[in-house]
Amino acid sequence: MSSDRKNQRYPFDIDMSPFRDLMKQMDSFFNHSFKQVNSFFKLKPFWVDLDETESEIIVYAELPGVPRDQIELEIIDNHLRIAAQETATWEAANDVTKDKTKEQSFQRMERWITLPFSASKDDITATYTNGTLKVIIPKQNPKRNLIDIDE
Repeated sequence: MSSDRKNQRYPFDIDMSPFRDLMKQMDSFFNHSFKQVNSFFKLKPFWVDLDETESEIIVYAELPGVPRDQIELEIIDNHLRIAAQETATWEAANDVTKDKTKEQSFQRMERWITLPFSASKDDITATYTNGTLKVIIPKQNPKRNLIDIDE
């Protein structure tokens, strides 16, 4: 009876490599397609960089062309949310046909940055100059006491 079991095929005892190859190709197709969609609709995430010193964390966000009053900063527990919106209006008039065209564009961008600690709104400072947002978050306990690990 044991020899019969060795000769039987189990229902899931099949080669899955063609299926895996198909899934890789589909992933590649969709990843490439969504990059094209972002450029077609002019969707662009804004660039964010983090720098850490002994006493603070500095967040830089590139938001060229965004007015300062359209940028929102929010601190929620240990997360910093940076949101920005851009609005633009174009108008054109054709003197020959007396047609007028008006187009409006609205884009909202948002990034969440996870901090290694909770931060207070009162301690955070932010400046916005030449399209660069700079957020300075002081560390709560800059002098850490590391614990030795015995062997």
